[in-house]
Amino acid sequence: MKWELVDLSEVDFERWVDPVGHTPVWSAPGFRRVTEALPQHPVLHLAAIRDGRPALLAPLLRSEKPGGLLFYDLPAMIGNEGAFGDHKRLPESEQYQDLDLTEDRLAAYPSIVLGTHGAHHGITLDPLLDKDERIALCRELPGAVAEVADSLGCASHGLLYLTEGLLDWMRPALTPEHEIAVLGAESVLECEGSTWEDYVNGLSSRRRTRVLHERRSYLAGPDRSTITTGPDAIGVDLVELRCALRTRYGLPDQRDRTIAEFEALSRWCGEDLMVIRSLREDEPVGFVICLRRNDTLYARTAGFDYDRLGPKDFCYFNVVYYDALEWGLPRGVRRLELGLASYPAKRTRGCHFEPRLGVVHLPDHERLRTALRWQDRGERLRLTEECGL
Repeated sequence: MKWELVDLSEVDFERWVDPVGHTPVWSAPGFRRVTEALPQHPVLHLAAIRDGRPALLAPLLRSEKPGGLLFYDLPAMIGNEGAFGDHKRLPESEQYQDLDLTEDRLAAYPSIVLGTHGAHHGITLDPLLDKDERIALCRELPGAVAEVADSLGCASHGLLYLTEGLLDWMRPALTPEHEIAVLGAESVLECEGSTWEDYVNGLSSRRRTRVLHERRSYLAGPDRSTITTGPDAIGVDLVELRCALRTRYGLPDQRDRTIAEFEALSRWCGEDLMVIRSLREDEPVGFVICLRRNDTLYARTAGFDYDRLGPKDFCYFNVVYYDALEWGLPRGVRRLELGLASYPAKRTRGCHFEPRLGVVHLPDHERLRTALRWQDRGERLRLTEECGL
């Protein structure tokens, strides 16, 4: 067994699978090529070579300096509750907000993480491998990532957005220098029925009343939803709305990156695209871009015109949840994956939650390790209170 950095063209992984189950669109070849087109994080591809052939492929995202995407920039994540954690749920003695981590973070660059956009690990492997072979390969990943980090002169590294099952396979290979942290939970809405009514009838009485009120209010209002699929589903009309969503939450608008991502999605994932627009007087006031893989819709990105939308328009909930279900259920969609965060709103609409974890290596950065432990405790308390985990 040996590990190598490879080009995607060197590996035929079209039918490869997630190590422990459900294979998300974030691991698909098309989306992996999308990530190569995005700025900010150079993407590397780590392959396990077994008997002369690739058997496992894992994406690595590199951060040379501050300024990358927060959820994949390991030093920037630590101590930043925009990524995960909630110090308000901790005792006063564990409120790391008073720590000045500026210099510590800078010393942790360059950094590299295993993970891919979509808040997922992105690991895939040859489906012909049996369970024991899969475990053996995945157990070597922490060491293989460490070797790549060392060869590239990285001061920190990690494995992000692991499922609980995958982390359990890796635990025997971890050392005391590895820190484990809960980074959040994937929000999953599942429905076994095939109609909007099946979804509504599966909710509790209180939740059903709320959902029906939001749906009826939206349909009685000035906005109308349209749904398009295929490579031409994304248009330039969505760029400004996406930027507006980012600035609303205090983030840079990243217009150039948004344009690059939309173009890459259309090129590499065009057949999987499904876009819901909410139109007012033929102009979009909200949208969500989804990718479909088998029976699952994955929400990729969204945007809204907050100058025109009010709280009683219920545009967000209709576009992201209700339109997707009403369109998808008759077409065989049984599962929506809606990402991390906003847990109370997602729980109200019927989601359950699957924890996502990180393995972080910061051997020479004790203050960062301390902050990471506190973040982990705060996030665990959040998931207990908001998700029932």
